[in-house]
Amino acid sequence: MKRLWERRDREGRRSSLSFCMTFLISLFCVLCSLFSVSCEAGGVKEPNVAGAFYPRDAQDLASAVRWYLDNAKDVKVEGEPVVLIVPHAGYVYSAPVAAYGFKAVEGKAYETVVILGPSHYFPFHGASVYSRGTFRTPLGTLDIDTAAASSFLASGKGLVVDEQGYFEQEHSIEVELPFLQSVLKPGFKILPVLVGDMNYDECLRLASFLAGLSNGRNMLVVVSTDLSHYKTYREALDYDARTAAYLAAFDTRGLWDAVASTGWNVCGIRPLVAGMEYARQIGADEFSLLRAANSGDTAGGRDRVVGYLSAVLSKPQDGHSAAPVAAQDDSITQNDTGESMLTQQDKKRLLEIARETIAAHTAGKSLPVFHESGAGLNLKRGCFVTLRERGNLRGCIGLFSSDEPLYRSVQSMAVASSSQDYRFSPVRPQELKDITIEISVLSEPGLIDDWKKIRLGIDGVIVRRGYSSGVFLPQVATETGWDLETFLSELCSQKAGLPSDCYKDPGTKIYTFQAEIFSEEESAR
Repeated sequence: MKRLWERRDREGRRSSLSFCMTFLISLFCVLCSLFSVSCEAGGVKEPNVAGAFYPRDAQDLASAVRWYLDNAKDVKVEGEPVVLIVPHAGYVYSAPVAAYGFKAVEGKAYETVVILGPSHYFPFHGASVYSRGTFRTPLGTLDIDTAAASSFLASGKGLVVDEQGYFEQEHSIEVELPFLQSVLKPGFKILPVLVGDMNYDECLRLASFLAGLSNGRNMLVVVSTDLSHYKTYREALDYDARTAAYLAAFDTRGLWDAVASTGWNVCGIRPLVAGMEYARQIGADEFSLLRAANSGDTAGGRDRVVGYLSAVLSKPQDGHSAAPVAAQDDSITQNDTGESMLTQQDKKRLLEIARETIAAHTAGKSLPVFHESGAGLNLKRGCFVTLRERGNLRGCIGLFSSDEPLYRSVQSMAVASSSQDYRFSPVRPQELKDITIEISVLSEPGLIDDWKKIRLGIDGVIVRRGYSSGVFLPQVATETGWDLETFLSELCSQKAGLPSDCYKDPGTKIYTFQAEIFSEEESAR
């Protein structure tokens, strides 16, 4: 028994010694970690994903970025870019799309570049600012704009915090830096802002803080976000086209509600809303979609894809109001001679694509895959698909612009109009025999300075005021017989939820567009 107690005593001492050693080692690690964070906070933030998301070698990285930029063709933006929307996946997947956004600001000079990215790894409330030190990439270091950070923190009390630790592991901000280093003139400083959980109103507050920060400062805001996640290729086209439509209409509330209540997954929805609303507050009114694609188009399979988009929000050059863009007499689907660029065969084929798609979708089958080579079918145009059942509206959804070939946009909108128009229940297979399909191919919307210039039956109209917007296609006036004032009153009240006479208010923006409209009824005649 005595030996047993002696052995237990020895084991107890060893256990105590082991515990003490473990405690001391742990304490040492914690102190080292605190020291490291402290040094890093005022020193150099090393890259997290170099060698994984993009090349670690400086020469390889510079060559890769240059290659992506050189392959971004025909990038044209009106006005002065104030916000870029770009993706943040590994370069092999998203850089072919991101390059279009960065190409739009190549050679420009900015004092401060704010990068808004979503937090993928650390859950927290509010927005976290990296306020001091530098960020390193293989291409060199970028200084933090400490003055801007101090101002931002002071204005955003209660929502904006100074917390460097949230940036560890994160990639959403880092992957944008090599592109910025490659396209902008040297001398700019950065303000990295990692966005955590926030509600819609808090995103608007963040936008206001950014607007205040921009006063007297030459500033660019970069919104880092991917779009749909892990949908099939066809599903991604549908979701991402509708996201782009919300953005083109500056309808952040509509996008927020859609993401909150459906299978959408826009990982940077909060940075996106804040960036869009910031742009609106400082007078940006132009949305340019430069490129949209997904990982199935770039470097992955098509069973589970991630969507990407590059876009620019811009305001009139030098802060002056843009000259009103009057509605043009010819639809954008017409060539220089005034003849339609869509042949009768093109129109017939687009209607067939829409019907075959709806038939498959309502039956729960995989969507048909089309490969169309005709020039008209591959136009990059916005479109609406309208469904009528025995003459009554049964669904209508569309988008104002698209970077996809027209036949693919029609397919996406055919799915949306038959199943996602909130005013109607999804179309059932047995209804198809009584449904007629109509397609409207659109011109780009143009801002007008006088509502009296609208031509009923020729111009489609968009009204936008604050966070509200609504649209009527040209054929609405013809079908209803309304006069111009009734047409606009109904558009404001019925579609935009605004006062019926808001179209007379100088603060309401009115855009017109034209459409080439064709239907199965005409095709059958």
